[in-house]
Amino acid sequence: MKFFKHIIVFLALIPSVSLASENSPDDFLKDSVQEVMLFISENKSRLEEDDRYLTQKMNEIVIPKLDIELMSRIVVGKKNWGNISDEEKKNFILAFRNLMVKTYMKSLTAFEGEKIKFLPYVPGKRPDIAKVKSIYLLSEGEIPVSYRLRKTNNNWKVYDIIIDGISLLKNYRSDFKSHINDFGIVSLIDKLNSD
Repeated sequence: MKFFKHIIVFLALIPSVSLASENSPDDFLKDSVQEVMLFISENKSRLEEDDRYLTQKMNEIVIPKLDIELMSRIVVGKKNWGNISDEEKKNFILAFRNLMVKTYMKSLTAFEGEKIKFLPYVPGKRPDIAKVKSIYLLSEGEIPVSYRLRKTNNNWKVYDIIIDGISLLKNYRSDFKSHINDFGIVSLIDKLNSD
């Protein structure tokens, strides 16, 4: 699917080091491009051959920069999230985190030096929520990519990516909603853990 083919854009924008809290969300993403692209180019062979190393780097570099808890609440839906126990919430967050690792770790090895152009950043109404727009420049054309970020504890974290108009979280929420309605949250957690 084209959507997942280009998910590397998302991964290429996650930094390997903490950035200063005064950085704007677009600075966070721009600085991240350079850092992660350099890491991938210097370690591409090992990333392709060593799944254990790849998983380790996903957990070290990418996952801490995602707002997994907010993502989990969004993909489960407000109503469902309010109806599940604290233990189920905790278990779902862990299962969704593992899904993020498994789903996207191979995307690191798919990176081939594509370019990204950021559009001028326009701050929104809330200082803790941001949307940064960019264009992913491919040999076959351009794809618009937007990132939704939230600032918590003076750090920006990504909580959604919209590739060519398709939201990562809306995709998951649609799938998860029907599963929860048919089989319940425990079944969904089990499914995510077994995939």
